[in-house]
Amino acid sequence: MSSHPIRTVVVDDEPLGRRRLRTLLAAQPDFEMIAECADGPEAVDVIRRERPELVFLDVQMPALDGLTVARLLDVSPPPIVVFVTAYDQYAVDAFGVHALDYLLKPFEEERFAVTLDRVRRELATERTREAHDRLLAFVRELEGEARGGPGRDRETQHVTLRVADVHVDLNVREVRRGAEIIALRNKEFELLVALMRRPGEVVTRRELLADVWGYKDDVVSRTIDTHMFELRRRLGHTPAQAGYIETVSRVGFRILPPPESGGGSH
Repeated sequence: MSSHPIRTVVVDDEPLGRRRLRTLLAAQPDFEMIAECADGPEAVDVIRRERPELVFLDVQMPALDGLTVARLLDVSPPPIVVFVTAYDQYAVDAFGVHALDYLLKPFEEERFAVTLDRVRRELATERTREAHDRLLAFVRELEGEARGGPGRDRETQHVTLRVADVHVDLNVREVRRGAEIIALRNKEFELLVALMRRPGEVVTRRELLADVWGYKDDVVSRTIDTHMFELRRRLGHTPAQAGYIETVSRVGFRILPPPESGGGSH
């Protein structure tokens, strides 16, 4: 799937829990455990420094619990998170912070293998999208040079969207609010782009589920609300501000443009 192993961090305040995951991962040649952490603050520091692709994260830990750690992960791109805990009551909260999976201790090796397959598929999708984006940027660069020569302003080759103080560079999949880079997961990024392409207009739930998740039929899903909640939290706008993502009851969502402005593309 990839030329390099999946860089993994294990976070658990119990030594036996860390050893269990370390042993299981050692049997997987496409995974590399680069660090293990015994508490939340250490985990935040290590993840920000090492930028792993995958984090196995215990929920109940002293000082800083796993759910809080996940919310503090402001690195870009964010790692895949798999929660590991003995308490199933945290499952809803875990998926609320976009965990890919949830392992309930004690788990069997077969269940662990299912989780690893989910991680592989998720990363394969992300890497395919990134490769496509790089290829598209390269093709646009070649087209620009063919039209205007090497001296052509490269900035005009970028495709960007801007609504209020939110700026999205589609070539590199970077989101900024003002000067601050906002780290978004793939679905959050795609939802934001879908709204910013039509600033001030209501984009229906059906349209978003079709465009972002690929649903072809009428599907009722609350996952879109969870993603919108997290997207609003990451952007940080208040309901009175331009750039706020507004829920239109029973219809869909819209991003608020500045007064007498429709935002736009460049």
